[in-house]
Formats: sequence, C-alpha cells, structure tokens
Amino acid sequence: MVNRVGGLASGMDIDALVKKLMTAEKAPLNKLYQKKQTYEWQRDAYRSVNTKLKTFDTYIADNLVLKSFLSKTAASTNSNLVSATATGSAAGSLSIEGVSQLATAARKVGDQVNAIGTTKMADLGATGTIEFKAIQSNGQLASEATKIQITSDMTVNQFISKVNTSNAGISAVFENGRFSFTAKNTGDVKGDEEIKVTGGNDIFAKLGFGDPSKVQTTEGKNAIFTVNGIATERTTNTFTISGYNVTLKDTFNGVQTIADKYKAALEEFKNATTNLANKQANLATKKGAYGASDINSYTTAHNQAYTDAFGSTLTLSQQVQYNKLGNAFWKGLADDEASFINDKLSAGQSVEDIRKAIDESGMSPEKIEKFQSLTDGELQALSSLDTTQLNAFKTQADYAQYGTKLKDFDQKAIDALKSFAYNSNDSIEDIHKAIDANPDFSIEVKDALKSLSKDELTNLISKDKATLESYSAKAQADDLKHKYNLFGDAGLKGLQNGSIKEENLSDDQKKVWNELSSDQKNRFYALADQNILRTEYLTADAEEKAAVTRLNEASNTQNAAKSDADAAGILNPDGTIDETKVNDAPKAQAVTMTSTTNVDDIVNKIKDFVTTYNGFIKDLTDQTKENKYRDYAPLTSEQREEMSESEIKLWEEKAKSGLLRGDTLIREGLSNMRALVYQSNPDIDSKYNTLFSIGITTTKNYNDGGTLEIDEIKLRKALEEDPDSVEKLFKNSEGKKEDVVDGKTVDTRGYVDKLRESMKSFEISIEKKAGRSTMTDAQYAIGKNLMDTESRINTWKSKLENIEARYWKQFTAMEQAINKANSQSSMFSQGS
Repeated sequence: MVNRVGGLASGMDIDALVKKLMTAEKAPLNKLYQKKQTYEWQRDAYRSVNTKLKTFDTYIADNLVLKSFLSKTAASTNSNLVSATATGSAAGSLSIEGVSQLATAARKVGDQVNAIGTTKMADLGATGTIEFKAIQSNGQLASEATKIQITSDMTVNQFISKVNTSNAGISAVFENGRFSFTAKNTGDVKGDEEIKVTGGNDIFAKLGFGDPSKVQTTEGKNAIFTVNGIATERTTNTFTISGYNVTLKDTFNGVQTIADKYKAALEEFKNATTNLANKQANLATKKGAYGASDINSYTTAHNQAYTDAFGSTLTLSQQVQYNKLGNAFWKGLADDEASFINDKLSAGQSVEDIRKAIDESGMSPEKIEKFQSLTDGELQALSSLDTTQLNAFKTQADYAQYGTKLKDFDQKAIDALKSFAYNSNDSIEDIHKAIDANPDFSIEVKDALKSLSKDELTNLISKDKATLESYSAKAQADDLKHKYNLFGDAGLKGLQNGSIKEENLSDDQKKVWNELSSDQKNRFYALADQNILRTEYLTADAEEKAAVTRLNEASNTQNAAKSDADAAGILNPDGTIDETKVNDAPKAQAVTMTSTTNVDDIVNKIKDFVTTYNGFIKDLTDQTKENKYRDYAPLTSEQREEMSESEIKLWEEKAKSGLLRGDTLIREGLSNMRALVYQSNPDIDSKYNTLFSIGITTTKNYNDGGTLEIDEIKLRKALEEDPDSVEKLFKNSEGKKEDVVDGKTVDTRGYVDKLRESMKSFEISIEKKAGRSTMTDAQYAIGKNLMDTESRINTWKSKLENIEARYWKQFTAMEQAINKANSQSSMFSQGS
C-alpha cells in the first residue's frame, strides 16, 4: 500500500497529474472494453437474426403447415336433403343416393316422482354414488364410468347441474316430476346400451327408473345411407367422407337404401361365415401340428419345451409375470408383504377390491404406499400369484443379485466355496489372493468370485449347498438361453435344414456353436421348431377369435337390416328382397356434391407468404449491406460522461451500423434458401414440379438477396389445371428426405419442409457463433471471445493498479525530498 502524499511541498496537483498519466496508460484497457462491447453488440445482432428466423418459421407453421393449403368449395344439388363443405383433400364427386334413417340420440325418461327442483335428493332416498357410461363421439361406450356423488343436502336441480357439467356425456333434465337422461352423442352402440348405469342402480331406481314398464326408452340410432352405390352407416349425421364434410338433413329414397343395406349385410354375413370356417380349419391344422387341443395344453407343452432345453427354471409364463415388477421389487419383498399377497389377494379380484385390501392390511404406511403406487396391471399381476410362484419369484430375485456368477461352478467348486474362509478384517486384496491360491477354483470361477464385493461373497458362502447348486443350475440355464438367443428360431431352423452354412455364421456364433454338444444342438433344434409352431398357433388362434367377432358383428348387422326391411314391407317369405316393391317405391333424385378449387384464396395465401418471405430476406440482406463507420468506436465511460443522452444515442447508432456487413453466415444461409426455389420435386409426376414452373421465381437483381416475385397469370393457370400438384409442391405429406424414385435416392419433401429445414440449419450455424440466452459463454464462438477479452481486461486492471501505485510512489518520494530540502533550508536560515 502506497502512502499517498499530496502536493503540499511542491505546490503541484498530484491527483490531477496522476489522473492524466493514467488516462494515457488506460488506452489499451479502453480498447479492450470497446472490443468487448462490439462482441456483445455483434452477438445480439446475430441473436436478433435467429429471433426473426423463429418468427418466420412460426408464420409458416401457422399458415402453411397447420392449415389446409388448398381451399375448396363444395356444391350440393339439394342442400335441403344433404349439405356439404369441402376440405383440401376433396376430389371428384360424391353422390348420396338415399338416406333411410338419420342418427338419433338415446334417451331414458323415468316415471313420475314426488319432487320439485328444490327437493332434497335425500328425500327421494337417493344418496350415494351413481355411475354412468354413455356413447362417445367415436360410437363406442365410454371405457370408464363417470361417478356422480350425491350428498344428503343436494337438491334435484343441483344433481341435474352436476350431471350436465360432468364428463358423463349425458344431458339431464327434470320437469313436471320426471327425470330425463339423453346421450349427448347420437348413434347406436352395437350390442350394448347407449346410456348405461354401471353403479348405484338402487339410486337410479328411486329416480323413477325402478319399474322398466314405466320407463320410456329410446334407443340410439345410426344414420343409414347409400353413398356412391355403397350402403353404409355412421353414428352421427355429420361426418367426413372422401374429403367432404357431409351433413344429412332428411331421409329420402329410404326403401332403396334399406334394400341396399340388407343386401350388403347378407353378403357380409356370408363372407364372415366363410372367413370363420377358413380360420377354424387353419387353427385345427396348427393344433394338430403342435399337438395341442386348446390354449391350456399349448401352454403346458410350451413350458415343457423350455424345461427340456434349459433345465428347471422359471417357466416362460412365470418369467413374464416376474418381469412385470422386476428384480428390485421381489428382492425387497418383506415377509409381511409376502404374507399379505398370499393371504389377501386372489385371482379375479377387481382393482378396487385389491386397493381396499391394501388399505386394510395393517401394514406400515410406507408399505401401504408402496403397494398403492403400483399400477392397476401390476396389482392384478400380484393377485394372480400362488404361494409356489411367489416363493419362486423371491428366490429368482435373490439369485439375480449374484447367482449369475455361478455359471462355471461344478460340484467341486461349490464344495470348495462352502469351505472357503477368510477373516472379516482381511482386505479385499488378501481375499483375492486366497481365491487365486485355491486349487479347486478354475480360472472362470476365480474371476466370478473376484467380481463380487466382500459382502456379496460373504452372503454367497452363507447359502446352503442345495441353494448354491440350484443357483448354479439356473446360471447354466440362463447361459444356455443366451446362446440360444444368439441364433434365434429362424437361424437354428436354417442350420438344421442346411439353408444356413456354419461358415456364414458370425465369429461370436461360430465360437458358441463349436462349444455346444450334439445333445444341446438337438434340443435347440427342437425348441426352434416348437417356437415357430407356437407363433403360428397363436396367430391362428387370434385370427379365429377375430373371425368370431366379425361374424357376430355381421350377424347383428344382418338382423338389424332384416328388421328394417321387414318393417318396410319389402321382404319375400324366403328372406330375399322383393325387387318389385323396391322399384315401385317413390324415388327422388340422388344428391350429388362436387368441389371446385378456390383459386383466389390460394393465390392470396401464396402472395401473403411471398410478401412475408421477401420482408424477411430484405431485412437480413440490408444488414449485410449496412455502412460501417470505422471512426465510431463504442464509447468509453469517460466519453459518455462528456456527452448528452441524445448525442450518445446518435453515436451508438453509427457505432452499431455494419456489425453484420458482408457476414458469410447470413449470406450462406440466404443462398441455401434461395437455391430451393429452383429445385424440382421428383415425386410430382407433372410439369408443375418446381416453384418457377408455377410462376414463382427470384428477382433478376442479385443484389435483392433472393426475394421472390410472382407471375400471377402463370400461378392461376397451374392452380386451375393441377391444384393437387401445386399443393404437393408446397406440402408433400408423404415426402421423405431420403426417398427412392426410379432407383435413385432423392428428396421428395415439399418446398415448405425443405425451407424450414434450411432455416433450422441457418439458425444452428448462428447459435454456434452467437449462442442463445440459455447457453454459457463457453458454448459458442463469440462467448469464448468475450471470456478471453474479459480475462485480458482483468489482467490490464491489475497492471494499471501497479502502474498507478508506481506513479504515486514516485510523486510521494518527490514530495518527501522537497520537504526534506525545505526543512534543511529553514535550519540554515535560522543558523545565520
């Protein structure tokens, strides 16, 4: 620390002198500060470019990706019967030849009850929980019931409101002492009710639904119609078909439609019957080849095949059950937890009953929480286990910890392990030396033992001999399974029939194959055959079940269609359609819908895109051409103190100008975007496969940076002649970056996808240079420059402190010398 002495002796302003001297000395530091400021401005300028890239990308996503590109309008020949709007995918014409039935919603209306809106539900004896399921928009009954809790103080009106605001899919009304429940979605749930009470039936009965004879029930119906000659149905009256949003408004040509529907149902039933017969015959063949009469005998045979191949271990079905919860769960299973599973859970229990049993188990809160945190599927897996399986799983978990190390243990090694002893104070190195010195341990056994921790080794030795032997057998079986899986069923089958040669095996496969005994190979062959048959059997079994389901659905459809035909009076005694009656029925003209492309709308959309694109390009191009004022460096703190705010603002505008002038990153990014305009799309089999072919090109002036211009006449012509190709050119939903066309790998994506990828690459290249707000300075180039500059600034600060201290030391010495000289002069004056 330098003792600073002012200029009392010399009469000089030392502070001012040192300040002026330091101003000159600080020139290199000021340049570093200016350099740092320039880096920060440049970083911010780059990040501003990325912000604009993201903004433009969002615009593209919102206006060209998420929205339909093609705009089409639809016309109906009779909008009083059928109306339609067209989506971008609408193609050709759509004809509705008849509608025999409109979709309606199901409804249940109860008998009179003695209540008004303010009556307490408790006065009706209706408290507790009622559970509803209703038809969903997909035409299926809800998979889960909606529970409505009715409290003792709830009024009828409050109950109605609660139902209506729930997710039950039901509209409830209470008027004149009667409850009415109507499905919010129209349609028919085949083989089930559209409004179903799955819980609290006793409560529902007290709302006037106790006597079925007094309940007015209206079943939900599907809309039945004929479209382009095909009789079909929908759960709603508004649906999408062939790109048209169709709304059925009234019935017409109903007799013909009923006849068409019945004929189609007969044909489908016939096909479904034939299909089931074929699937049943195929399953019978597979059962015969497999030697199984049903799924249970198959399971027994399959488990036995695994036992024959790999010895006694967990069966395949047990392994599946075991894996549902995994080693950690079974290893940590306490005795009281195992007892709970054994005593309180049983196969077939509902999840609700299992969870209730957990809460009432008497286990600690932690263990209850452990079980309650399991999924419904995991709990049901637990409930299906018997004592034997549970014990086998606990053993398997114990084995999984270190039993796999016993693969190479023979009887001699197991006996030696049981007699192996060491002091608990021995180091792991001493234990390893003792293992290496034991003559009864093979090299493989020694390696296995040395891979265990001291505690694991102690625990392993403490196991009884029978357990060690069983673990050794399991380990050998697992090793054999690994070897089996190395080849796979198809590979082993190929080796057996000679279609795969041993010399074509991989090095690992060859090594294992040569280690296998003839007996092991034969067991592998047998299991491969069995597994292949098993797969075929299961496939055939699943197909047969699907065929049964299909036949049942076809039967229900046929019965419903027959009932409608019978009601219409068009059935012959033999169950066929009376064509004369159908032909004599009144007939209306079919309703035809056609679509036309809205060229004006698409042209405006493309114009808007081009305008936005050009604004973005011009903004970036202008930044690369900004004048750079080299005389306007960033201001130092001393310079700022001498200037007004307006002067500082004007100065910094000049100083910031040209930060990205001639920038190669921006120029390259713009160049890549510009090149896409002239790329053709090989997936479009049309002359309109490039942007310039539909009238969109870059301006002739290269200095514009690649802004686009539109030949509107050419664009309109392309849209009128081939709107689908124009859409595909911009948005090819099936395009791929690496697609194969005519044997060549090409990019078949639309222009928009290519442009967005080019912009993303542009953004990433800028991030490498200027980073983003979430990055540290060490993660991007300018940030590293800032770190280096900051380091140099700190070095210069330290250096300037030393220089300033030296100046003060020199001036202090001068002052002290002058002081001393003045003192001596004063003494001489007094002496004379």
